[in-house]
Amino acid sequence: MIDKKNKYGDWESEFLEFIDSNPLSPPPLLTEKIKAEITNELRPAIWLIFSKLAGLQLVCATVTLFFCPQFEIGFTGHDHLADLIPHSDGFGFMVICGIIFLGVGAAIAPLFMKKTELLAIDNSGLLYFPTAALVAVMLFYGLGADLSLHLTLPWFLGGALGGLISFEIVRYLRCRAAELLNE
Repeated sequence: MIDKKNKYGDWESEFLEFIDSNPLSPPPLLTEKIKAEITNELRPAIWLIFSKLAGLQLVCATVTLFFCPQFEIGFTGHDHLADLIPHSDGFGFMVICGIIFLGVGAAIAPLFMKKTELLAIDNSGLLYFPTAALVAVMLFYGLGADLSLHLTLPWFLGGALGGLISFEIVRYLRCRAAELLNE
């Protein structure tokens, strides 16, 4: 059997020597750099978070245009989803289109964000998702979509609420799963 004193060797004496030594202060530049890095990690800039969200939204929204054209703008010549649903120009259908277009990206976003970013966006989600829906409507208009109020308003509501609700559900599930894994 190995003796504990031999196993750890001179660790105890080295530790006592470390405790008795004079403390060394790190250079002020290093201290400031560490403080700045910790601050950035604990309080991420909201514009960086919104940029990350916008990038994820852009990628996911672009992918949805392959199977679900919005306001007759898409990457395929055929609207497969609308053909499956009778009366596909109504209020409910446009709400669903908005939910799909912005909700997919919003649901995926929490999976790519740090916990501190999720906490920072807590109060800003009510601002971000309606803004994202408005920007999307303006982009469709800029691309030549024929927008009418009776179609655009339900789409906007679906996009804004669907994005917010999808984001919050996935964020809650991710945080809850992290809590369960830590127990």
